[in-house]
Amino acid sequence: MCGPLCAIGIAGGLGLSKLLGIDDITLGFWLGALILSFSVQFNQFLIKKGKAFPFSFWVVFLVTWLSSFLPVWNKLGWGEKTCFCGLPRVIAGSFLGMFILFFSDWLDNIILKKFHRDKVYFPYQRVIIPLVALIIISAIFELWVCKLFI
Repeated sequence: MCGPLCAIGIAGGLGLSKLLGIDDITLGFWLGALILSFSVQFNQFLIKKGKAFPFSFWVVFLVTWLSSFLPVWNKLGWGEKTCFCGLPRVIAGSFLGMFILFFSDWLDNIILKKFHRDKVYFPYQRVIIPLVALIIISAIFELWVCKLFI
């Protein structure tokens, strides 16, 4: 999974997106990717320190996700107009963002193992590929999906 630089890039994109007036579902993409990236990094930190336990990733992930959304749970807009697939737009977007980050990193690993013997094609590839995937999907949602269907 992407490293600490990836998490910093995602956090920067998250801050910039709200300033630009970007839709909540697109904001959720970045938030979900940040939650997943942080959870993976913190779990790897626990493993290095010898403090990991069975299902430690899932505990870290759940605590991170809940601590991200519980403080604003009542303000998320559970009404019909603001929902996407029955969930508030930012929560639905967070699940999609986690999937985008996981899938882009998985695809990057497959390409590296199958075609390039685990060597990157260009510097910071492990950071750039997930960020570009998030940017492309965010642009698609922001320019077409949010305007047409939501």
